[in-house]
Amino acid sequence: MRKLLIPAALIAALLLGLWLRHSHLPITSIAPIALNHRGDTHYLASRWNGWYRPGSNKCNQAVADWIQASGRPRPHVPGHFGVIPRDPSAHEWADPRVTIPDWSAPFARELARPGDVIAQQHGRIYAHVGIVVAPGRTVSAYGDTAPQGLVLENNWGFRTAPGANGESATDPPPVVRRSLQPTP
Repeated sequence: MRKLLIPAALIAALLLGLWLRHSHLPITSIAPIALNHRGDTHYLASRWNGWYRPGSNKCNQAVADWIQASGRPRPHVPGHFGVIPRDPSAHEWADPRVTIPDWSAPFARELARPGDVIAQQHGRIYAHVGIVVAPGRTVSAYGDTAPQGLVLENNWGFRTAPGANGESATDPPPVVRRSLQPTP
């Protein structure tokens, strides 16, 4: 009897997790939610935060949290063993080869609107991601600050001088993705 309780409890926990992940609040704009986090230290690189270890940038976690707080499903990509879903990395948000369910393919930043996700690749694995909150303005857990990971509003992603967004001469320009779920 005891052997049956453990798998049943595990299955119940997994089903509850899936329900919570896909249960929907009323959908609202992502931009005001991101703006409410300015100055937040929740995403500091020096701390554990869920599955995110100390020493890691957490800009992608912040974006996923704010999207979920807007009532949309938490964005995900296939993770461990291609089965367990995980948050898209900042690099994946910017990669046109990666499909993120409920989100458009990447397009030019010039078409950005508040609530869009903006991302830029930096080399083969690094990147940065944030939320567009106004024309030419973003909010993100910024990696180039002290303390690293402080949530800031600035013009990251919209700076046009070469290297002004932290990119090298060979990095592609920032791109934007838009939610496929309309905001009321």
